[in-house]
Parts: sequence; structure tokens; C-alpha cells
Amino acid sequence: MSDTRMVEEALARLAAGDPGPAEVLYEAERTALPPVRADALFDLGRLALALERPTEALDFLDRALDLAPDLAPAHVERGRALRRLGHEREAIRAMCRGVAIDPDAHAALNRLRWMLDDGRLRTPGALSRLAQRGLPVASVLDVGASDGQWSLAAQTVWPDARYHLIEAFEHWRGKLEKVCNARPGFSHVIAAAGERDGDVWFHNDPDAPYGGAASHRPLDGGWKVPQVALAAEAERAGLAPPYLIKLDTHGFEVPILAGAEALFPQTSLVVIEVYVFHVHPEALLFHEICARMAERGFRPIDLSEPLWRPRDNALWQFDLFFVRADRPEFACNAY
Repeated sequence: MSDTRMVEEALARLAAGDPGPAEVLYEAERTALPPVRADALFDLGRLALALERPTEALDFLDRALDLAPDLAPAHVERGRALRRLGHEREAIRAMCRGVAIDPDAHAALNRLRWMLDDGRLRTPGALSRLAQRGLPVASVLDVGASDGQWSLAAQTVWPDARYHLIEAFEHWRGKLEKVCNARPGFSHVIAAAGERDGDVWFHNDPDAPYGGAASHRPLDGGWKVPQVALAAEAERAGLAPPYLIKLDTHGFEVPILAGAEALFPQTSLVVIEVYVFHVHPEALLFHEICARMAERGFRPIDLSEPLWRPRDNALWQFDLFFVRADRPEFACNAY
């Protein structure tokens, strides 16, 4: 097997949207002489899983663990492959084995949290609870849409709503086009959201395509992208109220909320990814976001997707769900 550096480079290119190097490396090594080292089999398993071939990945990882039963990362990747194949209980056991060998296997610990919960901390669960209260949604503005998975989850709850996906990172254009072309009522624009139409600085590490951030100031390695105000964008897209506004925008919430001001009187739900630490020079902490939303007549009612940082297991971020402060739930303060 090629050295681990080549595997890491191929996986990084794949994460950035270029699967070519990973596919070439995987096919070359898979068809060469059968690997007899655990690390080589582990690397083949990682490549196969990243290329969406979980059955092949599981075979390589099982063979790696036959040679090196205490290879903790192989147990973690084996758990991921089993979960992709729908074997939830076996996946949990594999992750637990990885943590038993290496208590600092943070990838396994984070995945175990989600596999062991009953769904209450996941976004679909929170959205379903709100829909059961009769919360009306006719149009969704999904800001920081990446590959569209959040809107697809919301569509299972509000199937008749319009979905307009707003994403600044060009990397996601192909996947958004595929999602929107396949579903009536879905549309998208490649742009950041902000206080007004125009442009704004944006930065995204290609090795972490889910992580970009906009800024009013130039950033190292950044570039300018179009910027839209949500109120103007809703009018251009012909979106009808009541609105659901979702922000996954990594610290740029204040300008976006300013550009959505005209929509709030007709908005029933706002979902914001909030932070316990300062992730961006312009970012507000979660309690400061709560104060800003209270000024607009909204209160938090639910949360989902909590994430703990690996360095010290401190709570890092979570999605906070805001509804109008005059909702009937807030008329009762009893448990």
C-alpha cells in the first residue's frame, strides 16, 4: 500500500469535491498484490468507505483487525461502515471497542453519542416536535445550506413548503443543483447572506467544506462572493409567509438578521447554530443571540445537534430553535 501521506492527500481531495485521486489510488492498490499489513488494509478500508463502498470497506477493516485486533481507528471505521449498511447495533459495538482500546478516540465518542440517543437531540426530532404543535411553515430560507441535507430533513416535516437554499461556497453548487432539480419547490442561490445585497469576503478551507465563514474584512486566503439580504431574496424567489429561517453561518449572524428584519413579523421559526466560544471575530455567544432574538419577539423553545469539542469535552455549539414569544407554550411556567 502507498504511504499514509498519499492516502491522507487523496482523502482531503475527496472531501474538497475531487474524488479522482482517491479512486485512482484505491483501484491501483486494491488490484495489486494482496496487502498483508494491518495498516495497509486499514487504509484501503478508509478509502473504500470514503468512496461510498461500505461493503468493501468492511471486508478490508475486518482483515486489518484479524492482524491487529487492538487497532482502535480500524474499529471506529468499521463502526462507520456497519452503520452505512444499516447494522446499528453492530456499529455501536464496534465504536465501543474502539473507545475501550483508546479512551481518547473522539471520533468514536462523538458518533456514539448520536447512535445511543433516542433521536431527541437530532434535528428531525426537534422539527417534528415543533410541527406537532401546529407551527405553520410555508417557505424555508436555508442559509449555509451546504449539500441541502438540512432542507431535505425539514421537507419530511413540512412537505408542502417552498425551500430556498442559500450557500456561499461554490464547492456545493453541483450537489445543490442535483437536489433542487430533483424536487419541485426547491431552489438555490450561490451567495452569502448579509445585511444588504452586494458582495462580502468569504473564506473556506477546502479540507473542511462544511466550515466556511463570511466577513466584512479581507481574510487570508479569502475571496469575494455575492451577498443577498434575506428579505430581498425572499421577494425575488417569490416566497410566501409564514417563514422558517435557518442559519448555519459560523459567526456572521448579526448582519444576516439585519437583512432579514422585514421578514420577522411573518416568521414562525428561526433556527440558529449558536456557539459557546468565540469562533469568529464578529460572532456572538449563544446567550447574546438569545438577547438579539428577544428584541425581535422570539424565545428559544428547543435545541438539537449539540457538539462537544475533543480537547476538553466542553460544549462547543448547538442548534437553537426560536419561536414567537406570544406562543401559547410560554403562557405556562409549570413543569
